[in-house]
Amino acid sequence: MINSERLILGWDIGGTKSSAVVCTAAGLVQAKTTWASQTERGPKAMLQDFLDAVTALRQRFGDFSAVGVSIGGPLDPQHGIILSPPHLPGWDRLPLGDILAEEFQLPVTIEHDAAACLLAEHLWGGAQGATHAAYLTAGTGFGAGILLGGKVVRGPSGQTVEIGHIRLADRGPVLYGKAGSVEAFCSGTGIALLASELFPEQFPQPVPVRELAEKAQAGDAAAREVLLAAGRATGRVCALLGDLFSPQILIIGSLARYLPPWWLQEVREEFAREVLPQNGAHTQIIASVLGDKLQDLSCIAPCVFREA
Repeated sequence: MINSERLILGWDIGGTKSSAVVCTAAGLVQAKTTWASQTERGPKAMLQDFLDAVTALRQRFGDFSAVGVSIGGPLDPQHGIILSPPHLPGWDRLPLGDILAEEFQLPVTIEHDAAACLLAEHLWGGAQGATHAAYLTAGTGFGAGILLGGKVVRGPSGQTVEIGHIRLADRGPVLYGKAGSVEAFCSGTGIALLASELFPEQFPQPVPVRELAEKAQAGDAAAREVLLAAGRATGRVCALLGDLFSPQILIIGSLARYLPPWWLQEVREEFAREVLPQNGAHTQIIASVLGDKLQDLSCIAPCVFREA
Protein backbone atom coordinates (compact mmCIF):
# COMPACT_ATOMS: atom_id res chain seq x y z
CA MET A 1 0.00 0.00 0.00
CA ILE A 2 1.34 3.43 -0.95
CA ASN A 3 2.13 5.82 1.88
CA SER A 4 0.30 8.90 0.63
CA GLU A 5 2.28 11.20 2.92
CA ARG A 6 5.74 10.23 1.73
CA LEU A 7 7.66 12.87 -0.19
CA ILE A 8 8.82 12.48 -3.80
CA LEU A 9 11.35 14.75 -5.49
CA GLY A 10 10.51 15.70 -9.07
CA TRP A 11 12.42 17.32 -11.93
CA ASP A 12 10.49 18.84 -14.82
CA ILE A 13 12.97 19.40 -17.67
CA GLY A 14 11.75 21.79 -20.34
CA GLY A 15 13.31 23.59 -23.25
CA THR A 16 12.47 27.01 -21.78
CA LYS A 17 12.25 26.44 -18.04
CA SER A 18 12.87 23.66 -15.56
CA SER A 19 11.59 23.01 -12.05
CA ALA A 20 12.38 21.00 -8.96
CA VAL A 21 9.26 20.06 -7.00
CA VAL A 22 8.45 18.24 -3.80
CA CYS A 23 5.10 16.47 -3.71
CA THR A 24 3.38 13.89 -1.55
CA ALA A 25 2.37 10.58 -3.09
CA ALA A 26 -1.21 11.83 -2.78
CA GLY A 27 -0.47 14.57 -5.32
CA LEU A 28 -0.09 17.53 -2.97
CA VAL A 29 2.61 20.01 -4.03
CA GLN A 30 4.73 21.03 -1.05
CA ALA A 31 7.39 23.20 -2.71
CA LYS A 32 8.64 24.26 -6.13
CA THR A 33 11.71 26.03 -7.50
CA THR A 34 11.83 27.15 -11.14
CA TRP A 35 14.69 28.48 -13.27
CA ALA A 36 15.51 29.18 -16.93
CA SER A 37 16.74 26.01 -18.61
CA GLN A 38 19.38 27.68 -20.80
CA THR A 39 19.68 24.45 -22.74
CA GLU A 40 22.61 25.65 -24.84
CA ARG A 41 24.85 24.95 -21.83
CA GLY A 42 24.27 21.21 -22.11
CA PRO A 43 23.20 18.50 -19.65
CA LYS A 44 26.03 18.86 -17.12
CA ALA A 45 25.16 22.47 -16.32
CA MET A 46 21.43 21.72 -16.29
CA LEU A 47 21.95 18.84 -13.89
CA GLN A 48 23.93 21.13 -11.60
CA ASP A 49 21.03 23.60 -11.58
CA PHE A 50 18.78 20.81 -10.35
CA LEU A 51 21.24 19.65 -7.69
CA ASP A 52 21.61 23.23 -6.44
CA ALA A 53 17.83 23.51 -6.11
CA VAL A 54 17.65 20.16 -4.31
CA THR A 55 20.20 21.29 -1.71
CA ALA A 56 17.80 23.95 -0.46
CA LEU A 57 14.82 21.59 -0.62
CA ARG A 58 16.67 18.95 1.41
CA GLN A 59 17.43 21.51 4.10
CA ARG A 60 13.72 22.16 4.36
CA PHE A 61 12.26 18.66 3.97
CA GLY A 62 15.03 16.21 4.79
CA ASP A 63 15.10 12.97 2.81
CA PHE A 64 12.92 11.88 -0.10
CA SER A 65 11.63 8.42 -0.97
CA ALA A 66 12.03 8.54 -4.78
CA VAL A 67 12.95 10.76 -7.71
CA GLY A 68 10.75 11.34 -10.75
CA VAL A 69 11.64 13.09 -13.99
CA SER A 70 9.41 14.41 -16.78
CA ILE A 71 11.25 15.19 -20.03
CA GLY A 72 10.48 15.51 -23.73
CA GLY A 73 11.40 12.65 -26.06
CA PRO A 74 12.74 10.73 -27.66
CA LEU A 75 13.97 8.68 -24.74
CA ASP A 76 14.17 5.14 -23.40
CA PRO A 77 12.30 5.38 -20.09
CA GLN A 78 12.79 1.70 -19.34
CA HIS A 79 16.55 2.24 -19.00
CA GLY A 80 16.47 5.96 -18.15
CA ILE A 81 18.39 6.99 -21.26
CA ILE A 82 17.73 10.33 -23.02
CA LEU A 83 18.00 10.00 -26.82
CA SER A 84 18.85 13.42 -28.29
CA PRO A 85 15.62 15.43 -27.84
CA PRO A 86 15.64 18.25 -30.41
CA HIS A 87 15.12 20.89 -27.71
CA LEU A 88 17.96 19.63 -25.49
CA PRO A 89 21.31 19.86 -27.31
CA GLY A 90 23.95 17.50 -25.98
CA TRP A 91 21.55 15.06 -24.33
CA ASP A 92 22.77 12.26 -26.59
CA ARG A 93 22.23 8.77 -25.14
CA LEU A 94 22.57 10.34 -21.70
CA PRO A 95 22.07 7.72 -18.93
CA LEU A 96 20.14 10.13 -16.74
CA GLY A 97 18.52 7.40 -14.67
CA ASP A 98 21.89 5.95 -13.63
CA ILE A 99 23.30 9.42 -12.93
CA LEU A 100 20.43 10.35 -10.61
CA ALA A 101 20.31 6.93 -8.93
CA GLU A 102 24.01 7.22 -8.07
CA GLU A 103 23.61 10.80 -6.88
CA PHE A 104 20.59 10.22 -4.62
CA GLN A 105 20.74 6.48 -3.86
CA LEU A 106 16.99 6.38 -4.47
CA PRO A 107 14.62 4.74 -6.97
CA VAL A 108 14.44 6.92 -10.11
CA THR A 109 11.61 6.95 -12.65
CA ILE A 110 12.05 8.86 -15.92
CA GLU A 111 9.07 9.39 -18.21
CA HIS A 112 8.22 11.08 -21.50
CA ASP A 113 6.48 14.34 -20.64
CA ALA A 114 3.27 13.48 -22.51
CA ALA A 115 2.96 10.11 -20.77
CA ALA A 116 3.83 11.74 -17.44
CA CYS A 117 1.03 14.29 -17.89
CA LEU A 118 -1.35 11.48 -18.85
CA LEU A 119 -0.52 9.65 -15.63
CA ALA A 120 -1.03 12.79 -13.56
CA GLU A 121 -4.46 13.32 -15.11
CA HIS A 122 -5.23 9.62 -14.60
CA LEU A 123 -4.30 9.72 -10.92
CA TRP A 124 -5.67 13.12 -9.92
CA GLY A 125 -7.34 14.86 -12.89
CA GLY A 126 -9.72 14.41 -15.79
CA ALA A 127 -8.82 10.80 -16.64
CA GLN A 128 -9.57 9.33 -13.21
CA GLY A 129 -11.39 6.03 -13.57
CA ALA A 130 -10.66 5.74 -17.30
CA THR A 131 -9.05 2.61 -18.74
CA HIS A 132 -8.65 4.07 -22.26
CA ALA A 133 -7.43 7.67 -22.48
CA ALA A 134 -4.90 9.97 -24.12
CA TYR A 135 -3.19 13.19 -23.21
CA LEU A 136 -2.04 15.51 -26.03
CA THR A 137 0.58 18.03 -24.98
CA ALA A 138 -0.46 20.65 -27.57
CA GLY A 139 2.06 23.24 -26.41
CA THR A 140 5.37 24.36 -27.88
CA GLY A 141 5.56 20.83 -29.30
CA PHE A 142 2.93 18.14 -29.77
CA GLY A 143 3.15 14.74 -28.11
CA ALA A 144 0.83 12.07 -26.83
CA GLY A 145 0.59 9.72 -23.89
CA ILE A 146 -1.85 6.84 -24.38
CA LEU A 147 -3.52 4.67 -21.75
CA LEU A 148 -4.86 1.38 -23.10
CA GLY A 149 -6.50 -1.09 -20.77
CA GLY A 150 -5.13 0.85 -17.81
CA LYS A 151 -1.52 0.64 -19.04
CA VAL A 152 0.65 3.18 -20.84
CA VAL A 153 1.27 2.18 -24.46
CA ARG A 154 4.99 1.52 -24.97
CA GLY A 155 7.37 0.05 -27.49
CA PRO A 156 9.81 -2.78 -26.75
CA SER A 157 12.33 -0.40 -25.15
CA GLY A 158 9.68 1.46 -23.21
CA GLN A 159 9.35 4.26 -25.75
CA THR A 160 6.03 6.08 -25.90
CA VAL A 161 4.04 7.34 -28.87
CA GLU A 162 5.64 10.10 -30.98
CA ILE A 163 2.45 11.28 -32.62
CA GLY A 164 3.94 14.64 -33.57
CA HIS A 165 6.09 12.90 -36.19
CA ILE A 166 3.12 11.50 -38.16
CA ARG A 167 2.60 13.25 -41.50
CA LEU A 168 -0.83 14.81 -41.92
CA ALA A 169 -0.27 16.39 -45.32
CA ASP A 170 2.32 16.44 -48.11
CA ARG A 171 2.75 20.16 -47.65
CA GLY A 172 2.92 22.37 -44.60
CA PRO A 173 5.41 23.87 -42.18
CA VAL A 174 8.60 21.86 -41.76
CA LEU A 175 9.02 20.52 -38.23
CA TYR A 176 10.21 17.22 -36.82
CA GLY A 177 12.33 16.78 -39.97
CA LYS A 178 9.42 16.68 -42.41
CA ALA A 179 6.80 18.93 -43.99
CA GLY A 180 3.18 18.62 -42.90
CA SER A 181 3.64 16.65 -39.68
CA VAL A 182 1.15 16.67 -36.83
CA GLU A 183 3.53 18.92 -34.90
CA ALA A 184 3.63 21.33 -37.87
CA PHE A 185 -0.14 21.89 -37.76
CA CYS A 186 -1.02 21.35 -34.11
CA SER A 187 1.81 22.66 -31.92
CA GLY A 188 2.39 26.25 -30.88
CA THR A 189 5.60 26.32 -32.90
CA GLY A 190 3.87 24.90 -35.94
CA ILE A 191 0.86 27.22 -35.76
CA ALA A 192 3.19 30.25 -35.71
CA LEU A 193 4.74 28.99 -38.97
CA LEU A 194 1.34 28.04 -40.39
CA ALA A 195 0.19 31.66 -40.14
CA SER A 196 3.00 32.75 -42.47
CA GLU A 197 2.29 29.89 -44.85
CA LEU A 198 -1.47 30.50 -45.13
CA PHE A 199 -1.32 34.31 -45.12
CA PRO A 200 2.21 35.37 -46.16
CA GLU A 201 1.28 38.97 -46.91
CA GLN A 202 -0.42 39.57 -43.59
CA PHE A 203 2.02 37.47 -41.56
CA PRO A 204 5.43 37.62 -43.28
CA GLN A 205 7.05 36.33 -40.08
CA PRO A 206 5.89 33.53 -37.76
CA VAL A 207 3.31 34.81 -35.26
CA PRO A 208 3.23 33.52 -31.66
CA VAL A 209 0.01 31.67 -30.91
CA ARG A 210 -0.98 33.97 -28.08
CA GLU A 211 -0.69 36.94 -30.44
CA LEU A 212 -2.81 35.12 -33.03
CA ALA A 213 -5.43 34.49 -30.36
CA GLU A 214 -5.48 38.17 -29.40
CA LYS A 215 -5.83 39.19 -33.04
CA ALA A 216 -8.60 36.65 -33.64
CA GLN A 217 -10.53 37.83 -30.60
CA ALA A 218 -10.19 41.40 -31.88
CA GLY A 219 -11.85 40.41 -35.17
CA ASP A 220 -8.87 39.52 -37.38
CA ALA A 221 -10.36 36.99 -39.85
CA ALA A 222 -6.98 35.66 -41.01
CA ALA A 223 -5.77 34.98 -37.47
CA ARG A 224 -9.04 33.23 -36.68
CA GLU A 225 -8.74 31.05 -39.79
CA VAL A 226 -5.20 29.99 -38.83
CA LEU A 227 -6.40 28.86 -35.40
CA LEU A 228 -9.44 27.12 -36.88
CA ALA A 229 -7.18 25.26 -39.33
CA ALA A 230 -5.04 24.14 -36.41
CA GLY A 231 -8.17 23.11 -34.51
CA ARG A 232 -9.37 21.02 -37.43
CA ALA A 233 -5.98 19.33 -37.69
CA THR A 234 -6.03 18.60 -33.97
CA GLY A 235 -9.56 17.20 -34.35
CA ARG A 236 -8.29 14.82 -37.05
CA VAL A 237 -5.55 13.61 -34.74
CA CYS A 238 -8.18 13.00 -32.07
CA ALA A 239 -10.29 11.10 -34.63
CA LEU A 240 -7.28 8.99 -35.53
CA LEU A 241 -6.94 8.04 -31.87
CA GLY A 242 -10.69 7.48 -31.64
CA ASP A 243 -10.66 5.02 -34.53
CA LEU A 244 -7.57 3.29 -33.14
CA PHE A 245 -8.74 2.52 -29.61
CA SER A 246 -12.02 4.29 -28.71
CA PRO A 247 -10.75 6.31 -25.73
CA GLN A 248 -13.17 7.37 -23.05
CA ILE A 249 -11.36 10.67 -22.61
CA LEU A 250 -8.98 12.79 -24.69
CA ILE A 251 -7.28 15.55 -22.71
CA ILE A 252 -5.61 18.45 -24.53
CA GLY A 253 -2.87 20.45 -22.86
CA SER A 254 -1.71 24.05 -23.11
CA LEU A 255 -3.49 25.33 -26.23
CA ALA A 256 -6.90 24.20 -24.98
CA ARG A 257 -6.40 26.27 -21.84
CA TYR A 258 -5.40 29.61 -23.32
CA LEU A 259 -6.99 29.69 -26.79
CA PRO A 260 -10.59 30.94 -27.12
CA PRO A 261 -13.30 28.32 -26.40
CA TRP A 262 -14.26 28.16 -30.08
CA TRP A 263 -10.88 26.54 -30.83
CA LEU A 264 -11.67 23.52 -28.65
CA GLN A 265 -15.15 23.41 -30.11
CA GLU A 266 -13.62 23.21 -33.61
CA VAL A 267 -11.52 20.27 -32.41
CA ARG A 268 -14.62 18.49 -31.15
CA GLU A 269 -16.61 19.16 -34.32
CA GLU A 270 -13.84 17.89 -36.59
CA PHE A 271 -13.47 14.83 -34.39
CA ALA A 272 -17.20 14.12 -34.80
CA ARG A 273 -16.95 14.55 -38.59
CA GLU A 274 -13.96 12.23 -38.94
CA VAL A 275 -14.33 9.44 -36.38
CA LEU A 276 -16.43 6.31 -36.91
CA PRO A 277 -19.59 6.95 -34.84
CA GLN A 278 -19.33 3.69 -32.91
CA ASN A 279 -15.71 4.40 -32.01
CA GLY A 280 -16.15 8.00 -30.91
CA ALA A 281 -19.61 7.88 -29.39
CA HIS A 282 -18.38 7.78 -25.80
CA THR A 283 -15.26 9.95 -26.16
CA GLN A 284 -15.03 13.24 -24.29
CA ILE A 285 -12.51 15.86 -25.42
CA ILE A 286 -11.57 18.27 -22.65
CA ALA A 287 -8.87 20.70 -21.58
CA SER A 288 -6.50 19.66 -18.83
CA VAL A 289 -8.27 19.56 -15.47
CA LEU A 290 -5.12 19.94 -13.38
CA GLY A 291 -4.19 23.24 -15.05
CA ASP A 292 -1.21 24.96 -13.45
CA LYS A 293 -0.51 21.95 -11.23
CA LEU A 294 -0.13 19.54 -14.14
CA GLN A 295 3.59 20.03 -14.84
CA ASP A 296 4.44 19.74 -11.16
CA LEU A 297 2.46 16.56 -10.65
CA SER A 298 3.67 15.03 -13.91
CA CYS A 299 7.16 14.69 -12.40
CA ILE A 300 6.02 12.43 -9.60
CA ALA A 301 3.02 10.70 -11.18
CA PRO A 302 5.10 7.94 -12.85
CA CYS A 303 6.60 7.04 -9.45
CA VAL A 304 3.15 6.76 -7.85
CA PHE A 305 1.58 4.95 -10.82
CA ARG A 306 4.36 2.36 -10.89
CA GLU A 307 3.70 1.45 -7.26
CA ALA A 308 -0.11 1.49 -7.42
